[in-house]
This record gives sequence, structure tokens and C-alpha cells, in this order.
Amino acid sequence: MKSGFKRRTFLRSVGAAGVFSILPRRLIAGSGEAPPSETVRFAAVGVGGQGRADLKGLTDAKLGQVVAVADVDPRCLAETKKMFPSVLTFADYREMYDKAGKSFDAVLVATPDHWHALLTLDAMQIGKHVYTEKPLARTVWEVNQLMKAARRYNVVTHMGNQGHSFASHRTFTSWVRKGLLGEIREVHTWTTMRLLDSASKIPELAKQERVPEGLDWDRWIGPAEYYPYSPYFTPNRWRAWTPFGTGTPGDWGCHLLDPIYDALNLRSPQRIMAEVTPGWDPVRDRLAFPNAARIRYEYDLANGKTMTIVWHDGEFCNEVPRPSMLEEGRELGNRIVPKQWNAGAVVYGSKYTLKYGSHGADGCRVIPESDMRTMIRDIKAEEKAKPNFWMTQIGSHFEDFTTAIKIGRKSNNPFETAGYVAENAALGAIAVRHPNVRLEWDCEALRFTNCEAANAMVAPAYRKGYALNV
Repeated sequence: MKSGFKRRTFLRSVGAAGVFSILPRRLIAGSGEAPPSETVRFAAVGVGGQGRADLKGLTDAKLGQVVAVADVDPRCLAETKKMFPSVLTFADYREMYDKAGKSFDAVLVATPDHWHALLTLDAMQIGKHVYTEKPLARTVWEVNQLMKAARRYNVVTHMGNQGHSFASHRTFTSWVRKGLLGEIREVHTWTTMRLLDSASKIPELAKQERVPEGLDWDRWIGPAEYYPYSPYFTPNRWRAWTPFGTGTPGDWGCHLLDPIYDALNLRSPQRIMAEVTPGWDPVRDRLAFPNAARIRYEYDLANGKTMTIVWHDGEFCNEVPRPSMLEEGRELGNRIVPKQWNAGAVVYGSKYTLKYGSHGADGCRVIPESDMRTMIRDIKAEEKAKPNFWMTQIGSHFEDFTTAIKIGRKSNNPFETAGYVAENAALGAIAVRHPNVRLEWDCEALRFTNCEAANAMVAPAYRKGYALNV
């Protein structure tokens, strides 16, 4: 793939990567544009359903201006043009960076997972702030590279798991950090949401399918291993396929595990083991994630003890242990769609047990309710003794990102820390393809010490012309 995108040429035209200035209007006289200190100007790569929803939320809240978008599907560009008539549209993000780079301050990345790392790093290297949808990247190595890049380049970074900015997330992290739950020993998380049964569709991939008119399929594949077009890949089905997505752990783990990772400042697990759908074969079904999984993550803590997180999806949700103290008839988690998906977590502490819902520890409550009332009394006593006991809510996830750009601070969910929960998802995506193997993870070396087959999945094999320029 030949690229017209010349990083060094571009950097000379806009200023060195990693040096981003927020200038007052008087210093850009005649431009007709408000500077970032007044309006953050956005470009977006990937404007399908999630990308357009992000841009609508951003502009409805008057947090930014959309000036340019890129997508390999002209139908997505046309729909975005209806929403933002003045927006510049591009079929190739490199052309957008080349031709429109001076007109935007930040980039939204909302493509399938296999494109995240390349698009995000390219944006950072030309001095753009980046909001990348969860999970941060498809593989562990790519997540690690973006975490390093966030430390290297002087730009604001933000992972798009919106619940991180919910007030409930702040409440939960406050309770845990202040020790109100006691020592956290075990966490169970789950989602009943199911992806495409991709293993059953593998025979369908051999059929010659017509590529939708205008869709640049070669560029949709991009850095991933090439496969002919199939309607079972896109739209919105790619998460279930190993070359493009991260399965259910990648789709939901960054929501459900983020509160506990943030509250405990968790880093990498040392051991991971998965159980999967009976009948799923790691050789025959290598392109497809299992329909259901239970993944056990073990963390060696600084105090010498071990904490465990157990992830459940699909049919394994039926085996989530019900806390003995939960009142009869009371449901765990919350319903994402009424009477449909359920998702949530149970956090077991030495003092109290707590449950929460899908995003941002939504609906966090100590169980049983009588214990919740007792803890509230403890909170009021603590609050009286320490007036700054509660963490404050800054605003929406996009508001935090744009505020960080305007005033020159880090976002509340920068890649340096958000990367660890994304790493969890990527490790889970490896573990489910090596079921019943207790994988030993060396986070410093970025390798498993006991499974070379798993090590082959830590970093991607890029197609020629698409390698990450680290």
C-alpha cells in the first residue's frame, strides 16, 4: 500500500509532533476559526453507527465542531454529510490528515478494533489529541505501544468507555479507595449480550460475495490478514471474528472492569485461564471467538495477597455465584435493554459486598440493603471529618476530553492508565483461544512464560504497508 501521507512533511507544516499550542483568537487573526481554547475542532475516522453517535453527542452538547471525516464506506460518509453539511469527507484518512490537518485539533477513532492502533498512533505523531473508542486496540502489544506513545507525545488522550465519567463511577471509586468496602478479594463480572455465532458461519466465508458498491474492502481490511468480503464481517459483526475484534471481553470488559481497575489502580494480571463453549475447536474455529466464556484473572497485590476477577459471558452467566446476602427476588446487574441483556458486577470486600450495573458502576449498592444503610452512616461520619471526602464529577466523557484540551491537562481516562483495562480485554481474547490452559503472564517482557502458541497472538502480523510506525 503506497501512502501519500508523509509524516515528516506534515510535521514541518503544522509543528513538531508532541508540541501543541492552544492560541488565543487574537494570535490567529483572519482565520475565521475559534481556537481550541474556545472550540475544539474534530476530525473523525470511522463514521458508522458508533462514530456518528459520538459526533452527535459531541455537537449536541456544544463541546466541539466537526470539520472532517474519513471512512472507507461512502454510505457512512453520506449519512454523516446529512448531519453536518459543511463537513469535509474523505475515503482515505491519510488524505484527510494531509489536506485538512491544519483545520482540526483532535481526532475521534471509531473504526473496527483492528484499525485502532494505526489510526491513533498516526494522529498522535502529527500532534493531534485523540479520543479512541474502547477497546484501545485489538492486541496486547498494540495497547502497550499506545500507552508508551501517550507518555512520549504531548497530546491529550482519552479512551471511549463513557461510563468512566459517570457520577456512579466516582462514587464507587471513592468508596473503594477510602476502604469502606474493606479489602477487595474477588470480583465477578458478566454480560448476557451475545455476538454473532461466528463459528457456525465459517463455512459461509468460502462463498464469493459481492462487495457493496463503493466500499473499499481492501482498505477496510487494512492492517489485518486479508479475507474476501463477507456480509458476516460487516457491518457490526466484526467483533465476533479474531482478525478484526476482541470478542465479548473487548466489547464489554472496558465498561464492566473499568471501575474496579480505576478504584484499585490495578495493573496487569499474572495468571489467566479460560473455559469456553463446549465443542469450540481452537484450530477448526480459529477465526471465530467462542460463543461463551468464563475467564479467571489473578493479580498478585503489593500486600502479598492475590485478588481474583472472574469474567462470565454467554451461557456462563447462568453460573455467576449469587451472593448469599442478596435479598430474594432482587436482581443482579442491570438491564441494558428492558427484558433483554443483563450486565453487571459483584465486588466482594472484607467489610461489605457490593453490586453494580453495566457502565460506570451504574446503580452501585451495598447488599443487603440493611448494610447499605449502615455504610451510609459511616460515609456521613467520614464526610464530616473530611470535607473533601467525595470525588467531584467533572461532566460527560467528551466534556472531560475537550476541557483537558482547552486547559492543557490530562483527561480523566488517558491511555497510560486506560490501557490496563484494554490489556485485560486483549489478554482475555487470547485466553479464550487457549481454553483450560493456565497462562502465566510476564507484563514486563510482554509474553507468556508457559505457552508459545499464546505468545504468537500478543502482537499482530501486519499486512505489508500497514505496520505501526513506532
